[in-house]
Amino acid sequence: MVKSKVNDLRALLAKTLGSDIEITDQKTTLLTAPGEHYGSIMLALDVTLKKSGKEQKYNLVAKLIPANEMLRVAFDIYVTFKKEVLAYTETIPYITQLQRQYQVPEHHLFDKLFAKCYGARLCLDTNKNEVDEDAVLIFENLKLQGYKTEDRLVGFDLKASKIILRDLARFHAAPIAVKRLKFDDFQAKVLPALAKNKGLEQLPPEVTLAFHNSIMEGALEVPELEEFLPRMQKVVDYAASHPYVNRPPPKELWGSMSHSDFWTSNTMILRNELGEPVSNKIVDLQIMTYSSIARDVIFFMFTSIINRVLEENYEELLRTYYDSFVNTLKEFELDVSEYSWENFLKELDEVAPSEIYHVLVMLKPICTERGKVENSLEDFQDSDWSRKDLLGPSHRKKLKDTVLAFVKRNWI
Repeated sequence: MVKSKVNDLRALLAKTLGSDIEITDQKTTLLTAPGEHYGSIMLALDVTLKKSGKEQKYNLVAKLIPANEMLRVAFDIYVTFKKEVLAYTETIPYITQLQRQYQVPEHHLFDKLFAKCYGARLCLDTNKNEVDEDAVLIFENLKLQGYKTEDRLVGFDLKASKIILRDLARFHAAPIAVKRLKFDDFQAKVLPALAKNKGLEQLPPEVTLAFHNSIMEGALEVPELEEFLPRMQKVVDYAASHPYVNRPPPKELWGSMSHSDFWTSNTMILRNELGEPVSNKIVDLQIMTYSSIARDVIFFMFTSIINRVLEENYEELLRTYYDSFVNTLKEFELDVSEYSWENFLKELDEVAPSEIYHVLVMLKPICTERGKVENSLEDFQDSDWSRKDLLGPSHRKKLKDTVLAFVKRNWI
């Protein structure tokens, strides 16, 4: 049963809003639609409170652990939720504080990349350090500010993609600056939020196989991919015995805080009255890792940008990311000579072959036909991931365009 209220909400919000608050009412409604989000339950949380004798209302969002045990296992929730709490309570505040010391402009501060966090906890018992049913993260409600999640079956246009890539570059560059300037603090404040977690390999065998087999089953139905089937099979066979969560550590030069799941569902865009994108927020930090910046770049570009837009503007998009990355490092007064454009492209080419499987296997949930998953998250079944009727024309087209783009770049 999905929770209808957050226990001991006052203590949680008091850390941000002050100890003189009294919760007079809280109402929740489910934000998570079947087939759209699996790793957590998202509730709209409307809170009425009294502060200094005055009544105030806050429109918030509560992020809870999944109600379904299989989803908890799938997302290694007892590890990943702890990582996300650390990210919002330790990592983001520390990086933002360091930027202030370097007089980084307010609009470039690290915490501006994310929704404001009003509170986070693993459980009610402050003496425990374990995730339980009372684990929760409280955020501002971005939807009520106009932020929206893009249609995963369509992808981002050019303007939105450039805004997101600029932010992704800042997301990567600021932790690298911490690593270079304050290595001990990097180990204490950043790395704990990047601890390794388990992946799809721990799911029931039929679910793991459904994800794995979706690549070649889809490719066999696309005539344009016939000549590349041996190359694809080689990638798939290697991944079967080498889970992508166990990829080798990155080169130190390019190693940073990696989102590791950065696609349409994990970033929210604000558009103006003309429909033009103006701002972006990065969400869902629970499976972050310490990895090469190239992984997020490749994964985002080839899962979440309209393929035609990507092919027509590929170098421009990479330049957008690169310029933002270098400029963020410069805000910390760092020497950026090692981070040349040529070295960046070399890193992309070296990392891409080992990121291809991650892209292709994730096309299954990304391209699941809308409306095919009807079970609520608490009634989630293995078949909601393993059924073959979940995928259709959208998956075939995305698979074709993506594989041909990889072939063009000699990544596969």
